[in-house]
Amino acid sequence: MKRRNRLLFIIKVFDGLPRTTTWVMVLIAVLVCNGCTALKEAQQRREQRILEERNASSLMLRPANPTIKIKEPDALYATSDHYTLTFAKDLYEHPELDSIEERETFARSALGYMESLYDAMNRLFGFQPKHKIHVTLHDLYQGTRLAATTTTNYRYGFQNGRYLKFVNGIKMDFPLAMYEKHGVRAHELTHAFTNIYFLPVWFSEGIAVLIQTEYAQGGTHPKFDSLKGTYLRVDLDGVNQLENWGGHLDGGPLTQWRYRYSYTLVSELRERYGNDFYIKVFELMEADALHQRLEGKMRTSFLVYYLSKAAGEDLVPFFQELQFKVRKLTKEDILKQIEEMNSQIRRQP
Repeated sequence: MKRRNRLLFIIKVFDGLPRTTTWVMVLIAVLVCNGCTALKEAQQRREQRILEERNASSLMLRPANPTIKIKEPDALYATSDHYTLTFAKDLYEHPELDSIEERETFARSALGYMESLYDAMNRLFGFQPKHKIHVTLHDLYQGTRLAATTTTNYRYGFQNGRYLKFVNGIKMDFPLAMYEKHGVRAHELTHAFTNIYFLPVWFSEGIAVLIQTEYAQGGTHPKFDSLKGTYLRVDLDGVNQLENWGGHLDGGPLTQWRYRYSYTLVSELRERYGNDFYIKVFELMEADALHQRLEGKMRTSFLVYYLSKAAGEDLVPFFQELQFKVRKLTKEDILKQIEEMNSQIRRQP
């Protein structure tokens, strides 16, 4: 209802009252209506501002201001604060990158975008890799234009009398066609961040899909409406089918379900315990540094120990209800489990 119509309505309502009383009441009503309108408009402006700020963060639009250096004279290699970018040989004659100017322009744009993603990941997880991330672009990678990978190299050594694993370097390989999909970039960058914690595959992939979908808006794996009922898949032993997932290279009829279910699960935890939940999880892991003693991926019970500490409540029953094969652990249990896992790995031929 427009303001003029509202005023006519108010006058009609008070018609028949003494003239002085009528106009006093009209004036009060007009002031109240104006006050309500102003309050509503202010609320709408506030909601719009929050929405714009959230969208800016979600789209990772906060510009980075990195120092970018292009290797002369051919511009086949470039560096920024946290990345290196290399053009593989099979791109030298690519029609979009076969000139120095084209490669330099592409490198500056790519590194600027990735630095913005890097800053966003740092805000979301509260940590950052200690090494530069080395990105190589290909025309074909491993014989295809449909696969992008992140590889973390490790070294082993003693520190404070303990045999630990250390990150030696992080490498990302993209076919150009895949790199140009910003959702893929965000997904793989997430792995570059979280791989240093040797997480269970389902958790690593779930977080990567969450970032890809909710922060880069490049997701192709929508959430399920529920984690239970017909949405749950178990193996012949009644164990959640996420438990035996091998990751990107593990294809099959359950691949899409695994991506969607893992994303739904990590999103559910964040909704329950707040946007800083995973920051707390990684802070706790970093403080204990137990992950550095692992020679393989951690088991889900290990992860649930830290999820529970960050949540402030025991999450073992929650995961057991979803048919994960987990049990409540203490730190001593985890240390014993790590030694058993490492012994099994060392005995393998």
